[in-house]
Amino acid sequence: MTLQDLFTLFVAYRHAVLLVLFFAPWLALGLCILIPGRQEEPFILNFNLGMASLSLVSAVGYLMFATQNGGWARVVKEADILLMLAPCYYVGVSLWVTRQRLPLEQVPAYRAIQGLALLSVGYLGLAWFLSKIRFLVFSYVPFQVLVLLLLGLVGVIYFGYLRLTGKDLE
Repeated sequence: MTLQDLFTLFVAYRHAVLLVLFFAPWLALGLCILIPGRQEEPFILNFNLGMASLSLVSAVGYLMFATQNGGWARVVKEADILLMLAPCYYVGVSLWVTRQRLPLEQVPAYRAIQGLALLSVGYLGLAWFLSKIRFLVFSYVPFQVLVLLLLGLVGVIYFGYLRLTGKDLE
């Protein structure tokens, strides 16, 4: 199965995918109310938040795939707006449900999402910085500013790594 087959499958079963994405956070909340416990509730909320982040990564992956194969014009013509917005809804409501039931620091998926987001932002910033460095250097930006920007981006990446591994809490 290729990525194109996977995304075609999502479009073919559009209603089922939307139904799952819209009701999954509420199902997790219902399960937490029905089965309270010190181990069960964090597991359910962790699983729900992990699935929400996976759906959001899939939506971003689709956007990257579609823009590489046909550009934004094709995405605007062919993309289903509900299928693109449903993962954002799923993540937002899942975070809200999780925050209502537990402090977010007790949910490992939340810490992992924060760490991965910081790593991604740091890496993308570093990649952009290194691709544009020849323009920045030749436009008379002081060397100290370049070094500070580079160290700041590396610091963001390091903090993301610490957040992902849980070492920032120690």
